[in-house]
Amino acid sequence: MRTVILKKTSIILRTFLFASATTLLMSCSSNTEDLQAWVDRVKAKPPGRIKPMPEVKEYKPHDYSSAHLKSPFADLEPELEAQIKQLVEGCDETIQPDTSRHKEDLERYSLDSMEMVGSVENKSKLWGLIKMTAGPAEGNIFHVRQGNYLGINHGRIVEISEDQIEITTLVPDSKGCWEQRTVYMALAQE
Repeated sequence: MRTVILKKTSIILRTFLFASATTLLMSCSSNTEDLQAWVDRVKAKPPGRIKPMPEVKEYKPHDYSSAHLKSPFADLEPELEAQIKQLVEGCDETIQPDTSRHKEDLERYSLDSMEMVGSVENKSKLWGLIKMTAGPAEGNIFHVRQGNYLGINHGRIVEISEDQIEITTLVPDSKGCWEQRTVYMALAQE
């Protein structure tokens, strides 16, 4: 009995789907008259004129002569080279950033966009917790240790205590030399 009911339901469903598809196809075929009328109207219009080709401007070559200019690969003038050496010789050569080392993640952000939010002791080493207050990493907390670099001015962590982080930075001065400065990042008070 159950199979008979299922077969009847299946037949009814097939008949309904066939009738729906036939009705849909018939309704689509009756709307083609509007489309055909539009195509006939467009074809009946006279063809437009083709615009004439634009005039081709004659190419005039330009002679570029740089023989009278200074070559960028030539040696420096002796007076200028002496002035540069004098500037470099006046600088403390021990205070220079290490340009050969790989930069750390926190060196992409200025120290103004960071604040110390705590410290953690692990295996008798004190780690500092720094929270980003601006930029794409805003709200993220990073752990740092002594010797890590951070900030855009070649900052290096010298010491971490429970309430502050001591950082030495290298800042260029007006003479073209590097000047070492100490910055303290105090624990943020909430």
